[in-house]
Amino acid sequence: MPITDDDIKTYIREAFDNQNLSSCEITLTGSNEKTDGYASFINFATVSTTTKDGTREDTHIAVKVARESLLQSFRYAFERESYIYSTILPKFNAFQKENKVAEVFSSFPKCYKTVSDEKVELIIMDDLKKKGYELYDRKKPMDLDHLKLVLQEYAKLHAIPFALRHKKKEEFKQLVGDFKDNMITIFDDSWRRMLAQGFEKAGGVMKEKGKLHLYQMCEGIIKKNAGDMMMELLTTEEPVSAILHGDCWNNNFLFEYKVENSTRIPLQVAIVDWQLSRLHSPVVDLSYFLYSTSSEEQLEHFDELLEVYYESFSKCIEELGCDPEQLFPMSTLKSHWKKYSLYGLFMVVLCLHVMMSDKEETADIDVDSDNSEERNQSFMDMKIKNVGEYHKRLAAVLGHYYEYTKQ
Repeated sequence: MPITDDDIKTYIREAFDNQNLSSCEITLTGSNEKTDGYASFINFATVSTTTKDGTREDTHIAVKVARESLLQSFRYAFERESYIYSTILPKFNAFQKENKVAEVFSSFPKCYKTVSDEKVELIIMDDLKKKGYELYDRKKPMDLDHLKLVLQEYAKLHAIPFALRHKKKEEFKQLVGDFKDNMITIFDDSWRRMLAQGFEKAGGVMKEKGKLHLYQMCEGIIKKNAGDMMMELLTTEEPVSAILHGDCWNNNFLFEYKVENSTRIPLQVAIVDWQLSRLHSPVVDLSYFLYSTSSEEQLEHFDELLEVYYESFSKCIEELGCDPEQLFPMSTLKSHWKKYSLYGLFMVVLCLHVMMSDKEETADIDVDSDNSEERNQSFMDMKIKNVGEYHKRLAAVLGHYYEYTKQ
């Protein structure tokens, strides 16, 4: 049975119940469009509260609800995100406070309540857009300021579990005891076919462009069996690992800005959508993020961007009382890039056309189908207007992967 407005109000009221209130009025203010979330939809609300001492406050919230058609098939993913908000991120926050970290990692929305049961998967959190945060235009590559800001926050996110494992091994082990990689569950035969189809298309584009070395690379991946390569990467138990974000494309970052001399400069970033969070090499996050948000212009600054990430990582590790050279030296980061950046390449080959699409272009993706074959094929068959820019971005990523991993 679909969740009703009254159900949503009940969950919101429960989230605010323990705040010493004399009154709590809830006004539902709308919901997102179909294309804003492929596995969930979001309702927005204003919660007007009065405390017993007379203090009034309006809180703008977003209520993320799993689509009923996908609730059973993707329950493990919804449960993972609830666990991140209810357990992992609060543990990270407490660990940072315990170590008196100056610049605490808090680049995510405040969570008021999670619900995970047979009927519903639901998360109540701050409405970031009401706080002034904005999405970056997903059709455009991110500029260096945005890339560096995200990398600095990813570095903190990755550093915390490194230090937590080192200083509190048993506690960390309990925290990630059932932390299976959800991509392994998702990655069925239809995904294998999508990946092969993606590399066939990518190879064809590279051949047309006269980039025969990239065409041959795509053909080589197809011959080796791209699906097997992806599964091998996903199932590798990497001991030098962190708790990752997982879903690193443009739409999962919202930015707050300041204006200087008519120029908008990103000040803060909020990271959302944690359903694919996993335990793996930081490069799984980094390659997915950089490859899905960059063009050739940005990838020319790759070494600089990696330095920005590692400087922030080292600073956070040291504040947590550990040695970055011992836990994750730059040499290991670079060797991991050669080994694991294939993940970012795979995600770009699968998804870049959707990432660069207009909302009306994604309307044909059958998100409500309970048939994974049909749903995934509608995803791969989607056409976009800006084919030329898509091909340029695809060539830039394939070229960077080729050059970096052949060294």
